[in-house]
Amino acid sequence: MPFAELAGLVAALCWTVSSLMAPRLIERFGSMRFNTVRISIASLILLLICFVGQRFNDQLWQHSEMILLSGVVGIFLGDTMLFSAVHRLGSRRAGVLFATNAPMSILLSWLFLDEYLSLNQLFACGLVLTGVVIAILFGKRNNNHAWEQTKGKLSAGILMALGGALGQASGALLSKPALLDGADPIAVSALRVSTGAIALILAYGLFYRHKQPADALPIWQLKAADFIGATAMATIGMVIGMSILVWGIGNANVGIVTTLSAVVPVLILPALWITTGQRPAFGAWLGAILVVTGAALIILH
Repeated sequence: MPFAELAGLVAALCWTVSSLMAPRLIERFGSMRFNTVRISIASLILLLICFVGQRFNDQLWQHSEMILLSGVVGIFLGDTMLFSAVHRLGSRRAGVLFATNAPMSILLSWLFLDEYLSLNQLFACGLVLTGVVIAILFGKRNNNHAWEQTKGKLSAGILMALGGALGQASGALLSKPALLDGADPIAVSALRVSTGAIALILAYGLFYRHKQPADALPIWQLKAADFIGATAMATIGMVIGMSILVWGIGNANVGIVTTLSAVVPVLILPALWITTGQRPAFGAWLGAILVVTGAALIILH
């Protein structure tokens, strides 16, 4: 179903928009507090949608344990590590490392779901991933923009990004059985995100509340615009983006959908061009061409 596979691209667009909004908000809130607020807001919105639309069904509760585990692994661990990596490495470099969630998803879906890709599909996925790597590694000119600077240890940022990628891939895999059994994708997303929100609130209250970064603002100094921004990010990235991705995973091959969702770093490049005022290098354009070609092959296959 090509339309379902397009869900990966739509999710990538949503995540691109939210990723570009993230650096300033993370700096003001602090990474853990920001993620807790963002996921909690997304959870409330999704639960409201599900209760109003009566989307919770028996199939959802039959797979509740796997969905709860998916929320802990994919949202609590995966999303938290991803945004920590964005804070440490910037959107561009965190993006190329997070793109490894695509080959991770292909491997995991082959091992545990018996999902196979044809040689043509593997070639197309390889083109997408190659394009992403080229665009990110060779897609910038030397500059000292804040989004390109490393905060803290580089190795810690790399491990955070790779951990986020593994969490994302594993979380997607764990939610698929419920979707195949007929559970509503938005309800699955609501249960996953709510589980992640509860885990984040507990972790923040018990361990992180008194360990805010030195540059994070006290809660009383945050402005209404900060919370509006967090709400916008929650709506675009989690409510819309994650729900669309979950729907795509339930109706198409996990590896293909995840590969298409990995084009976020390429989509970020034009925005970085606008923000920094520096045109991406030749590698960015080459990478973008490979990504578009690979995505087209996947959709048209």
